[in-house]
This record gives sequence, C-alpha cells and structure tokens, in this order.
Amino acid sequence: MPTATAAEPRRYELWDPMPDEVREGARRFATVQALNELVGVLPFAEWLDRAPSCTRRQMLMAKVQDEVGHGHVAARVAEDLGMPRERILVDYLEGRSKVHNIFHYSFASWEEFGPGLLLMNSAAIFQFRSLMKGVYLPYSRALRKIEREESFHYQHALDLTHEVLTHGDADQRRRVQEGFETWLPRVLAYLGPPDTETLHANRMHQIGLKPDGNDELRQAWLGKIIPVFEKLGVHVDPALARQLPSGAWEFAMPDWAEVKKVIANGGPASQRRLDWVRGALDRNARYRRALRGVA
Repeated sequence: MPTATAAEPRRYELWDPMPDEVREGARRFATVQALNELVGVLPFAEWLDRAPSCTRRQMLMAKVQDEVGHGHVAARVAEDLGMPRERILVDYLEGRSKVHNIFHYSFASWEEFGPGLLLMNSAAIFQFRSLMKGVYLPYSRALRKIEREESFHYQHALDLTHEVLTHGDADQRRRVQEGFETWLPRVLAYLGPPDTETLHANRMHQIGLKPDGNDELRQAWLGKIIPVFEKLGVHVDPALARQLPSGAWEFAMPDWAEVKKVIANGGPASQRRLDWVRGALDRNARYRRALRGVA
C-alpha cells in the first residue's frame, strides 16, 4: 500500500483497504467522467460531415475517437469499483445522473467551433491536472492518459481558430469573436460554482479526491487562456473578464440558476443528446446481450 507523509494524504490502489467514502467517491468521480466523455463527444460528432475540408474531418474524427476512448478508460475505473458500464448511460437516460452544462449546447457555426473547443479543452486540462493529484491512483493514472490526449486536442483547437482568424473574411472573424463571447461564460460555469465557505467542508476535498477548489482552478485557467485569445487577436471585453492590479481575475458571474436548469436537461440540445444515447443503446442491445452470453 502506498504510504502517506505529513505533507500528503495516503493514496490507494484498487486492492488496498480504504475508507468506504473514498471508494464510493472514486466510483462517482470515474462514473461522471465516463458519462461526460461519452455524451460530450456528440457536439463534435455533429460536425463530422460538415467540417470544411478532408484534413479537418480527419482531425475531428481522431478527436471523436479519442473522446470515446477516454469514456471507456474512465468506465473501466468505475467498473472495477462496482459500477456496471451499461448503467452509466442508463442512469443518464433515467435522470439519475447529469452531464456538464457545456454538453447541452451545439456549435452554431464552424467559426464558433474553434474558440468553443479551445475554451473547453483548456479548462478540461486544468481540471484533469488537478484531479490527477487525488488519492485514488487508478483514477489518477486514467486522467494522466486522458490529459495527454486532451493536450493534442487543445493544439487542434488553437490551430483551427488561428486558421479562421488568419485566412477567413471579416464575417468569419466576427463569428470567431462571437463564439468566444458565447462560450466563455459557459466554460466558466463548467468549472463549478463558487467555493465561498464550502470547499473545506466538502467531503471530497477532505478525503483527498478533489484537491483544489473551483475558484482556484478558474483563476488559474483564466490566467492562461485569456492571453492565448488576446495573442490570436480576439478582443476580450473587460465586462467578461479582466485582470485586476493584484493579478486576480474578475469575470462576469454565470447565471447559476440558468446553469442548474441547463444541467437538469433544460438546455437547447439536451433532448437531442438523450435521444441519441437512447437510440444507440437500443440499436446495440443485441450485441451487448451476445457479449454477455460469451462472457
């Protein structure tokens, strides 16, 4: 069993004796991860036949394939902790689990795709790097693999956004700007509600599965991603985000009531996501039964 020091909590392998709440918390984290990887691929898959060139389609196809693979990696971690794979999607369809707010939307245009993807991938990388420090080692290793591939997706999004801003016309550049302004508040919300006084009372923080607070991640992410967009030539309205003389970031607070409504399947693409997952499970039911019979 990995040992602990005064500076860090004990870390656990699957076979180690561990507190029930660590096991249950790790199962919940991995289950949420798997669900969001699998459902979260749909906003990108919608563009497979609409990307403007064969090269972009190939790159997008590789991203979709990677994201599905990430879902299976996380599902395996959850499965080892007692969560059947099929139940991950069934619980979503039956309302027992939710996906992140950002996956309840679709991209309105190809020009919006780049900045939206750049914001989402960069925020996910910050989140994964934080959770990798958690006490359940199999989940940490899974995130390490996922985070490496997300770094490639980040470069893809950066290249895509740069291409449109460099070679696109004025209308295309305007849509990139609008895409940034549309997706920034959504991704700010994706990183979670303000911690206020709750972080240190959060059991997932106390037992070491959630090392960092939402506000800490949000501040660190803004400090990295806003300069990237400014370098690309995107205007960052100070009303959306601005750095204070102290170095901290001030930003337009998301409408948390609206975010909660969206997460409860009240977003513009929520029903389409549910219908797609339900259809996929129905179409593949015979194959799952056959595999269970072989096993």
